[in-house]
Amino acid sequence: MDYAKNREEVRAPYWKRLEERIGGENGRRIVEAMKELYALYTDDIIDWFAGLYDKETGGYYYSESARDNDGFLPDAESTSQALGFWSSSGMCNEFGGSYVKGIPECMREKIPQFISGLQDPDGYFYHPQWGKNIIVRRRARDLNWCVSMLKNFGVTPKYKTILDKASDSESEQTLIPEHLKDRESFLAYLDTLNIAERSYHVGSDLGSQASQIIARGLMDDCIKYLNDHQHPETGIWHATTNYYGINGLMKVSGCYTSAKVVIPNSLAAARSAIAAITSDEPMGAVVDLYNTWFAVGNILVCLRAAGGEEGAKMADSVVEDLLRIAPEAIRRSKEKIAPFRKADGGYSYAPLYSSATSQAVPAAVPHSAEGDVNGTVIAVMGLINHIYRALELTEYKVPLFVEADRQRYVELIERK
Repeated sequence: MDYAKNREEVRAPYWKRLEERIGGENGRRIVEAMKELYALYTDDIIDWFAGLYDKETGGYYYSESARDNDGFLPDAESTSQALGFWSSSGMCNEFGGSYVKGIPECMREKIPQFISGLQDPDGYFYHPQWGKNIIVRRRARDLNWCVSMLKNFGVTPKYKTILDKASDSESEQTLIPEHLKDRESFLAYLDTLNIAERSYHVGSDLGSQASQIIARGLMDDCIKYLNDHQHPETGIWHATTNYYGINGLMKVSGCYTSAKVVIPNSLAAARSAIAAITSDEPMGAVVDLYNTWFAVGNILVCLRAAGGEEGAKMADSVVEDLLRIAPEAIRRSKEKIAPFRKADGGYSYAPLYSSATSQAVPAAVPHSAEGDVNGTVIAVMGLINHIYRALELTEYKVPLFVEADRQRYVELIERK
């Protein structure tokens, strides 16, 4: 089969629909720019992903160096991100976007077993290669990934989690971290965070714990802390509107989307993020571009959900401004992301290498010029999805891959 030809035939009506939705000359220009971005992504990404799936454990490795060297094992985050690619890329569109329905039966059986096997009686999910001595953000992310995957597969966690503590059914074994035990402890914890200089890291810590913070009834205190530390003139939490500052905006904004409240100084924050999309600042990591588009989308979500009539007007103005520069912004995005592509078919988190660590735990052999799952999902569907989201065109998204690609992916897995 000529997969590229089949792909274009499937995409054609989608491109037409997108252009008509935007309308006019700008619609044509935006579609042209998006086609150029899509051309960057070739189907060897699918071969690369298939090569990272481990049929014995039911999980995905983070990278080829992790797969091919002792001391590394498949992990939940890579597995969740790789599964998400089945859905977000368009390969499972004929299954309602469900990766559970689109993956082969062998994966459908093994993956929930793998994830369930990571859970400890304290409710959290731990990996044998990393143990329990991990940072708060690593533990929180793994809880989020694992609970979400099990829910998608229709499987209930073996043990109660901190997310169940808000209900009457709880377990004495369930771990409640010291800083989430009560309001006094949480406020003391917030006081230890240096958000003025570490907004990206602090935002990541808080955002990854958002579901736990809500379950403990502490999100109002979290939002007040964030409101008190924002720079009103830029709408961000860093002194400089560079990539680090916008990365912080994206992470912090996740708390506001979880809380369903408007981000203060939303217009200033949106302008700061939009300016970063086309800036000339060298990228230090693949997230530097992805987070700019992501941040704009989060601002819009909050304005639409909780901003009332005035918020809707502000959101309209942000989208109008972004649509105007979208052709240039999309082309600049392609230029910025292209150097992260690696010979193995994946995309690396850092410009030259995969990231050797993932939330402070070993994830790959250092200085490996290779793609990694986190970098790849961010550089490919992460970027594409958030461009559509920031332009409020998600329902008009053109699939990157199609049913024929899914079938080939399935064959690659079944041949293992």
